[in-house]
Amino acid sequence: MKRLFVLLLSLSLSGCMTATGSRQDVTNGEKRIATLIAVGDNLIHDAVYESAVSGSGYDFRPIYAGVADVIAGHDLKFVNQETILGGADLGLSSYPRFNSPFAVGDALVDLGFNLISIANNHTLDKGEIGVINAVNYWQTQPVVYAGAEKAEGDAHVKVFTKNGIRFAFAAYTYGTNGIPHPDGKTHLACLYSNERARADIESVRSKVDVVIVSMHWGEEYQDYPNVAQKRQAEFLSDLGADIIIGHHPHVIQPVDLIENKAGRETFVIYSLGNFLSGQIGTDRLIGMAVWLEIALVANRLSFTKAKARLLFHYRDNGVYRVIPYADIPSGFLTDYDYYFAAKKQLIRHFYDKIEVS
Repeated sequence: MKRLFVLLLSLSLSGCMTATGSRQDVTNGEKRIATLIAVGDNLIHDAVYESAVSGSGYDFRPIYAGVADVIAGHDLKFVNQETILGGADLGLSSYPRFNSPFAVGDALVDLGFNLISIANNHTLDKGEIGVINAVNYWQTQPVVYAGAEKAEGDAHVKVFTKNGIRFAFAAYTYGTNGIPHPDGKTHLACLYSNERARADIESVRSKVDVVIVSMHWGEEYQDYPNVAQKRQAEFLSDLGADIIIGHHPHVIQPVDLIENKAGRETFVIYSLGNFLSGQIGTDRLIGMAVWLEIALVANRLSFTKAKARLLFHYRDNGVYRVIPYADIPSGFLTDYDYYFAAKKQLIRHFYDKIEVS
């Protein structure tokens, strides 16, 4: 009961994101709209958190200040928190087993992010205590998170309402870098399987209007989705997933609009690339924000005004910044026009109706 109270409180704080009960059909042809913006991997290497030292703690807000206007104004704001927020008391760490301070989350929440995936290959980097600390943190914030839970009975598919549209949100990862679930506690990191996805989606499909699935999948540093990603996207679409948000490759991959066996469309983002990281290499420094307008009219769902905005993160005299690609300072990227054209072509490879800027 205490956990339910905290969840309801956090949803109400997020600005008309409220818990949802049984489905009630939209009547009188009323059009309901919610906008979604999604960014990729927030990957906090030691160089990143060392650059955020402020007094006796950390302040990451200046790092993200350059994209505040990009994120603002949307109803749902998604990010994959790649590194576990176990807190500084556990000891901060970098690759290969990450741990980040709660101040990272503070900065994301300050920026407005309210849809958080914590299912990825680093979820178990600090074991059970890392997950418990992270979930405890997110449960105090005005966000909806998915992908890891403290207890077996805790719901890992989150259901909420925004602008009169009922949403379900689930997050999965392909694996955890070979780290086993402590004592077989599979709720600590939500591993993907067709069976689990089927059970999850079928449990909520009739109760909501939109199912959003976060997928940590694919091969690192590859520009195009592999066969497994495509098959899983088709499988999830056939189950009733409406939006699939992909990450893990650390580089941009295309978007697509696919149609399932029932004739229902699913918008797929195969990989958003890095939002912030300490990685090097131009392709790993260029990420994207994808924006969708989700429209519901008489229980018919459509996606309109799909847009992708290229982002860039860089380090200047030890200080990290995330900014729109168009705002890259002189001297921080050679072949600016080449990379823009290449990324635009890549993003539109399957679905050329998306705008890219």
